[in-house]
Amino acid sequence: MVRFLAKNIVFGYQKILRKDKDLESIVDFGDKNLVRINKYLGNFAYSFSIPKNIGLDIFGLRFDSPLVAASFKSDKELLNIWLKLGLGGAIFKTIMKNERRGNKRPRMQQVRVERQPCIVNALGLPGNGIDSFTQDILRSPLWGHDRPLGISVGGDDFEEYVYCFNKIEESIRNVVPDNYFYEINISCPNTDTGRSLGDDLDILEKLTDYLRGNCSTAISLKVSPDWSNSQLRNIGEIIRKKEKMFINAGNTQFRTVSSLGLRNNQLPRSGGGLSGVAIFPRTLEMIHIYKDMNINIMATGGVSTVHHFRAAKDSGASLVGMATALIMDPYCIPKINYELEGN
Repeated sequence: MVRFLAKNIVFGYQKILRKDKDLESIVDFGDKNLVRINKYLGNFAYSFSIPKNIGLDIFGLRFDSPLVAASFKSDKELLNIWLKLGLGGAIFKTIMKNERRGNKRPRMQQVRVERQPCIVNALGLPGNGIDSFTQDILRSPLWGHDRPLGISVGGDDFEEYVYCFNKIEESIRNVVPDNYFYEINISCPNTDTGRSLGDDLDILEKLTDYLRGNCSTAISLKVSPDWSNSQLRNIGEIIRKKEKMFINAGNTQFRTVSSLGLRNNQLPRSGGGLSGVAIFPRTLEMIHIYKDMNINIMATGGVSTVHHFRAAKDSGASLVGMATALIMDPYCIPKINYELEGN
């Protein structure tokens, strides 16, 4: 109810001022108030135990719950709240070499697709850059939860991925707890060319060989639902024989503004990445591809209920990454955990 009222008040204010709708303003408003509540009432409002029988181990990483925050937020206070609510782990927002402001606002909107509320964004990977990130992660209180934390790395080219990886590995190796893993975001099109690393299989194989040869922790590849099934299988072939590597299937699904019923000035670049329940069928298709290749899978895209989780698990996924659901209703975390307890 609070979210509904806040959304309509802000949208009304934007309409009076003849501004374009901007969901990011509402998300920011909600984030700030979640953090404010945590400051004064966090132990009451957000502290939920995780049932003992729902955890699992993957490559030596212990996830107390199979629910993981997908890579879309870097605010440690928000990640802390979601972990307190019962996530089994979390992935930091994709980090790149240089500070990025991202695309011009508005760059996030709420839409309805197939009668389901979804979010579409064209943020452009805003972030502080690798130098700031490596300083923040060393003193992050999130390590105190003793749950796996994923470090998502992006780049415009092979050299940037390697630079960021080396910078992070040099900073945290033997300093932070060893329950971290890398997520290599090879499916983000927010690059200078509009292409992602996963489009070039030769360079991708070169990168995975380098990463696997220079660290001992688990590594996942975040793939795109926009790629063809044959491209997804080719990526699977690259990693299936490498140690401690798994797939994050997948990412947001690109949609044009016209297909979503939006105006051109409501999103930059004439479109953005759709997330939410509407892309869940494609997530299931991707899971089946990698299950048949005997690859460990984290399923990301459209999971918001225990029914989604069970469908993903039955299809072959071990973990699920959540993003839109955490914006819409973070209390889905303990709800799903408790519904899994009896399984």
